[in-house]
Amino acid sequence: MATDEEKAKRAVIQAAKELVKKGLVARTWGNISARISDTQFVITPSGLSYDTLTEDKVVTVNIRDVSYEGHVKPSSEAGIHADVYKLRPSVGAVIHTHQKAASVISVCPEGLLIESEKEKALLGDMAPCTAYGMPGTKKLRKAVRKTVSDYPKSRGFLLPRHGALLVSSDLETAFLEAEALESAAEKKYHSMVREGDSVRKRPPELTKELYIRIRRGCGANHVIYTGEVATLFFSKKGEKLSPWLDDLSQIAGVNIGRCDISDVKSMVRELRHKNAVFIKGYGALCTGNTKEDALAVKTILEKGCMAALYGEKASAARPLNSIDARIQRFVYRYKYSSGAYNR
Repeated sequence: MATDEEKAKRAVIQAAKELVKKGLVARTWGNISARISDTQFVITPSGLSYDTLTEDKVVTVNIRDVSYEGHVKPSSEAGIHADVYKLRPSVGAVIHTHQKAASVISVCPEGLLIESEKEKALLGDMAPCTAYGMPGTKKLRKAVRKTVSDYPKSRGFLLPRHGALLVSSDLETAFLEAEALESAAEKKYHSMVREGDSVRKRPPELTKELYIRIRRGCGANHVIYTGEVATLFFSKKGEKLSPWLDDLSQIAGVNIGRCDISDVKSMVRELRHKNAVFIKGYGALCTGNTKEDALAVKTILEKGCMAALYGEKASAARPLNSIDARIQRFVYRYKYSSGAYNR
């Protein structure tokens, strides 16, 4: 018969795969845990893909001091999960996501007022926003701990310029909370941002020969075009994309520029240091070592454009500090880009 620990590990793996399937996390960014006793919980590891995750890679962590069993490292946000379990004895599961709409509205420090009665039943009246701290830092952990303590009735929290945190009695309910938060955030975004009726139009100049020139020039293995709604809209604005989100800075780059389709040299120059460049009026190009990497940049870029458009409308919204953004870009490129996707 399976132990509670084994059952919890299987549940965590299943929840991780379901979150990816539902699009509530991009690839495998985020982390998931389940309490197994008053003193321990199990959590997704650092640096391993959810696609191939097995029970022996899900880590058992001590709530008191975040020490862990075995040689596999837990998520770098394990301390946040431990603090939630300390503060709320009734909580049996914690999910941290990088879900699109919630991440977008997290650029505003005011948090999200939950208006739907159905969503209130899951989340409480408010999804407060914590103070900012870079991912995996003591500053972020302290900020989350304070906000969870200050809002005892809330079950959904926004991590500024980063994502969301859901706390619940079990993983199934935490998953429903993530969906409810995304629904509420989407409604908030669309109430403030009008992206227009831009029609996706792939530039005819993007020929096979041009792709080859760009790949050779910037050293990327894969280059893909994107004309997603917000990306296309932003490409017409005539400005650089500031680092509104942590993962945008990490994965796509800081202050992403815009070039004319005919200016191949400028596009190549931009893509030597970043993984995206806007094509004036047409959308953007995204690069990666693999096709999956380039598609991840595409996903993050769309979210970053949405955050910028929302940030222009929302009071008190600000992009990331340039130094923090550049530090994260450096760390990601030289530590995480080799395959460590989940935090």
